[in-house]
Amino acid sequence: MMYVMRITFLAASFLLLIPKLYAQTDIKSGGSYIWNITDEPKIFSGKLQLSFVSHNQGFPSYGTVLAGGGYYNTQDGGAFQLYIPYSSTYGGNAPRIRMGLYNNQGWSDWATFYTSTNANSATSDWKAKTLLVYDKIGIGTTSPQAALAVNGNILAKEIKVKADISVPDYVFEPDYKVLPLSDIEKFVKENKHLPEIPSAKDIEKDGLDLGAMNMALLKKVEELTLHLIELKKAYDDQQKQIEALQRK
Repeated sequence: MMYVMRITFLAASFLLLIPKLYAQTDIKSGGSYIWNITDEPKIFSGKLQLSFVSHNQGFPSYGTVLAGGGYYNTQDGGAFQLYIPYSSTYGGNAPRIRMGLYNNQGWSDWATFYTSTNANSATSDWKAKTLLVYDKIGIGTTSPQAALAVNGNILAKEIKVKADISVPDYVFEPDYKVLPLSDIEKFVKENKHLPEIPSAKDIEKDGLDLGAMNMALLKKVEELTLHLIELKKAYDDQQKQIEALQRK
C-alpha cells in the first residue's frame, strides 16, 4: 500500500510541474499591450493574450482576439490569433483564425471557422462547411492538374457530366447535310479514325473528355441512323423494281 501511495504522489507531483516546465501564460486585457495587424507572430511566443480589438488595429472589425505562440519560439510558426466577432454587423457571425507562417513569413490569411453544432440559427452563418476552399484537390497525387485529380479507380453508382456542348439533335434538321459514306470511307482509310472523333494518339496525349466524346458519339449514331434510313428506302425501291420485273 505504501508503494502504491508513493507512486501516486510522484505522479501527482510531476503533473503539477508540467505547467511550469512546458507552459507560460501572460494573459492581458488590452491595457498594457497594443494590438496591431503589423505585429509579427513570434511576438506571442510563450504567451497567451486576450484583448478586445477594432478594425483600426487591422483586424476584420471589432471583436475579441485570443493569441498565443510556441514556448520560446523565435519563428513565426506555431503562433495563432483567434478572432471572435463583436456582432453580425461588426465582424460577422463566424470566428476567424490566422496562423503564423514558418520561417518568419508573417501571418496567413484570415480563415473562417464553420460548425454544424447548435450554433446554427436564422441569424448565424455557422453552417457545416469546409474550413478552407482549395483550387485543386488531388487523390493519390500531390500535383493535381485539375480541380479534382484522382490517380486511381473511381467507383460510383451514378455520374453526371454537365458540359457546355449542345446536344447534336440538329442532325435531324431538314437542312443538315450528312457526310456521304464514300467520303467517310476515304477519311477512315487515310486517318484510321472517324471524322470529328479524336485519334488514339490524341487521347493518349490529352486524355478523354467524357462530355465532348459522348456528344460526338451521339452525333455519329444519329448520322448512322440517317444513313440506315436512306439505305432502307433504297432497298425498298429496289425490291419494288425486282417484283415489277418478276411480274413481267
